Amino acid sequence: MEANVTIKGTKSGIILVLDPSVPFNDLKQKVAEKFAEASSFLGKHDMGLIFRGRFLSDVEADEIVRIIEDNSNLHIICIIDEQSEKEELIRLGVLRSNGELPDAPKASQDNDLADGDAVIYRGNLRSGQDFKSDKSIIVLGDVKPGGNVVSKGSIFILGELRGNAFAGCEGDNDSVIMALKLAPIQVRIGDAIAISPDAEKGARIKTKKKFLGNDKMAEVAYIENGHIVKTSYDTSFLRRFYSI
Repeated sequence: MEANVTIKGTKSGIILVLDPSVPFNDLKQKVAEKFAEASSFLGKHDMGLIFRGRFLSDVEADEIVRIIEDNSNLHIICIIDEQSEKEELIRLGVLRSNGELPDAPKASQDNDLADGDAVIYRGNLRSGQDFKSDKSIIVLGDVKPGGNVVSKGSIFILGELRGNAFAGCEGDNDSVIMALKLAPIQVRIGDAIAISPDAEKGARIKTKKKFLGNDKMAEVAYIENGHIVKTSYDTSFLRRFYSI
């Protein structure tokens, strides 16, 4: 049974290896025992968590996080999905298929990422978690309902935005918010604010007529004529918005 649950340390946080052949309820008990035994060794820290060996649903992952925090002094601030992170970076052209960075294109002086002025958050932002930065932000994961991202520059989410995002928080109306799926509770860009199209009250995010709603196409929100609109994050948008 000892090999059913293995805890490993890494610079990104904790790697939890789970046996895929063991019933989930049995694994939960073993996880509780492992972290209770290692509590004094692990100490009191805020850490990321990586799952290996077994696929977990969001509900199961949340259960494991709760068990870890109940049986140790650790606070799990995010769950890091290593494989999907790499796949999305390759699909969006941030990485080559061999994992190497592509040659960087020339950037205009007004590009907010021209000098590498961005921070990366690896993992999901869950309810009650906030991430703020003076720089533009790249999130390698989802922003769940109740999660918040705030940046003076633009925000790029390589996952779903279902929480709140505030780009250009000091009045930069040229900032954008990009996500693989943009279904936020609320977004703010500079001086403009909008809520989900499904909400009953408040200014809603407007969808451009040319937007096809392709599930495989990243989406982007920006300000047009004083209103926040969203469209596909594609070559057409980049040429129009950044004049490339």
